[in-house]
Amino acid sequence: MKKLFVLVFILLCGCGYTTRGFVYSSNKIFITPAINKISITTEDRRYSTFTVYPILLEQRLTNKIINRFNVDGHLKVTSKDEDALKLSSEITQYTKEVMRYTGSEDVKEQRLRLYVKIKLLNPDGNVIKERVVVGETSFFLTGPNAVNETTAQEILLDDTSRRILEVVVEEW
Repeated sequence: MKKLFVLVFILLCGCGYTTRGFVYSSNKIFITPAINKISITTEDRRYSTFTVYPILLEQRLTNKIINRFNVDGHLKVTSKDEDALKLSSEITQYTKEVMRYTGSEDVKEQRLRLYVKIKLLNPDGNVIKERVVVGETSFFLTGPNAVNETTAQEILLDDTSRRILEVVVEEW
């Protein structure tokens, strides 16, 4: 009987882990607008093919990040940076790669990648986390699963914002 009581006590108390992947001094977060730092004049782009970047990519990413944090609910998004964590993000690269060709050498599938450097600061201004997050999606241009590039960009922004949230909230 004594052993059963001790076993039940241990099971009920648990091992001390929390169900949350983070413990911050503040439960609020201030998200600064994303900055587009893509350089179209760098040495590695001089001899490459021209790539068109989506219009207002940084604003759309900022909105997706805010919406993702609001839906998650672990941290409350605030419009004032006083006593709140501060999340800043810089878009450093956007790539579009061909994945597959059809038999007639037309593009069948493409992959989009978005590289974002994020920095999370505590209310005192000290860096808590600094990472490069890569969002990714692939899509077909032909066939029954065909998607246009605008829809694929929205999927890419959703994936990137989800990964940013995971780094901030769920990473142990």
